[in-house]
Amino acid sequence: MRYIFFEFENDKYWIELDDDSYALRQIILSMNIFHASCFEDCLAEGKIIDSDLSAEIIEISSNDFEDTWEKALKQHLNTWNLIKDKYRINDSIIGELIYFYPQGAIFRCDDVLANYVGTKNVELHAKLEMKIVDFDNTNMWIITE
Repeated sequence: MRYIFFEFENDKYWIELDDDSYALRQIILSMNIFHASCFEDCLAEGKIIDSDLSAEIIEISSNDFEDTWEKALKQHLNTWNLIKDKYRINDSIIGELIYFYPQGAIFRCDDVLANYVGTKNVELHAKLEMKIVDFDNTNMWIITE
């Protein structure tokens, strides 16, 4: 993993990159408001090539990234705990596919996002009934198949 930070047009960006330089998680601080890729479709697309960015890239530690990630998600922690109380492993849930991420297909399901890691072919905006198999506390997602 690699962690980078840069500023561009008054916004601040923190990005977690996998070994192939694809973004897995991203935080944007814009006008004092955090935007996190686990709640919004704001994850950088494609391979991140430092020379293609119009900003100075600063390497940061995983701890620096995680501290900022926790700060960005802190306001959602109580809601996440309520969601984990509401939904149970093996429950069925229906959602609409809203985007694809490296982690899987991301569905909007009422009051929560679900990461579908199943084997069915899915298309954008399609609805799907899924089974809850786990909880992703890092991204505050329900994991489904």
